[in-house]
Formats: sequence, structure tokens, C-alpha cells
Amino acid sequence: MVKNFTLFLAILVLGHTSYAANDNYPFGGRAAGMGNAAITLYDFWAISHNQAGLARMQNMAAGVYFENRFLVEELSFGAGAFVYPTNSGVFGFNFTYFGFDLYNEAKIGLAYARDFGERLSTGLQLNYHNTGIGEDYGNKGNLTFELGVIFHILPELSIGAHLFNPTRAKIGDFADERIPTIFKTGFGYEFSERVMLIAEVEKSVNLDPVFKVGVEYRITDPVYLRGGIGTNPTTNSFGFGLELGNLNIDLATSYHYVLGYSPQISFVYHFK
Repeated sequence: MVKNFTLFLAILVLGHTSYAANDNYPFGGRAAGMGNAAITLYDFWAISHNQAGLARMQNMAAGVYFENRFLVEELSFGAGAFVYPTNSGVFGFNFTYFGFDLYNEAKIGLAYARDFGERLSTGLQLNYHNTGIGEDYGNKGNLTFELGVIFHILPELSIGAHLFNPTRAKIGDFADERIPTIFKTGFGYEFSERVMLIAEVEKSVNLDPVFKVGVEYRITDPVYLRGGIGTNPTTNSFGFGLELGNLNIDLATSYHYVLGYSPQISFVYHFK
């Protein structure tokens, strides 16, 4: 009974935050530890936050991510991705799955990113969404796309922007339900080779803006500490990362002031 009530409360609150049905939910342990403030990050998980950040990937890589959202099994979220750099740009593939047998959402994405000189990076991704509802309600598929840019004003200062689903793809005729359109923008500043700060604002259609700030501190070459905060809903995040040769391991947890903790973990292997 308590578990069912918690699940109901979680779904109710999720429906009134930026993480609504078929939302572009972010993934990746590094960004999760920074409160998902990642608009200017150049790394493997940019395939989730801003595809322009894939443009400087040098090696083929593969990764997986898992989040036990609010410690409720039915709200678990998983993702996987693969990135392949070429002379003409960086290609990527990713997939996500959220939910359980009575309600679930899946997404498959194909991404492409490249640099235009030393200052400008761009990225584009095409997505296929599938929503499944049990009890013979069936499945519904939709196509969306997203695109992003990162521009370096100075070597240590960059700005980024990302737009998801500008066409407002329709889920169903009932209540004119649509996949949300989401715009993000922000900046990143590297105080040194060890300390970086990212701040961004995210606006989804018909929802209040979400403000996020994240910090990363490299303690030693293989060890990183991270922290972040966000609004609407109020969240705190903390995480750390390890670079073990070709393998990156990132652990994080976020705290929702109503629903509690969501632990996250990701692994990325670089084929150097």
C-alpha cells in the first residue's frame, strides 16, 4: 500500500515538473552529479544534454547509465550509447527506457556533431519515441529532433544552447497531448584545469523555468568531485568520477525535497 502510494505521488509530481511524459530526460553520471547543468560539456554523455558537445570526441566509445529514480523500481530509468568519430564529424547512437510493464517510454536517437573552427561546435539528433501502456491500450510512436550549439567566447568561457522538439510532436488526440518543446541555454567557465562551473536555464512549454548550477573539481588526475543545485523542483546533487585507464566510472545521487533520493551510475569505455 505504501509503495503504491509512493508510486502514485511520484507520477503525480513528475507530471507537474519538467520531466513530463516523453520528456527529453537527461542521462549520464557526470552531469547527474552536477545537477544536470551540462549545456557546455564536451564529453561522451553530451549525446543526452547537447549533441554539440560530441564534436571533440577523439575515440570510439560506448557507455551505459542507470538511475533508480526516487528508489522506486517502477520509475527506473536506463540508457546506453555509442559514439564513433570520423574525419567528417562524430556520429552517435543512443537508447533510453523508463517505466515498467503497465507504463513505459522508450527513445532511440541518431546524432551527428562537428566543429566549425576552434570556437563553434554544432550537433543534431533525430529521435523515435515509443509510449507503451498496458491493459490493451497499446503503443504509440513519434518522431522528434533536437539540435544544439556551443560557442567559445574565450578559451575558458563558453556559451551553449539546445532545442528539443521544436515541432511539438503530437502524442494523441485526447486533450491535444504533445511531447514538450524544451529550450536550454547557459554558460560554462573553467577557473583552472581543475575547477569548472556551468550555469543554465531550461524552459519547457507551459512550465516554469528551471535554473541549474553545477561545479566539478578534479582532486587528482583520475578523481573528480561534483555538486549541483536546481529549481522547480528544488534538487541537490552530488557525485564523483574515476578515470581508470580507458574506463570512466561516474557515481551520483540527487535529492528531491518531496520524493527523496535518486542514485545514478554510468560507465563509459573508450576504445583508444
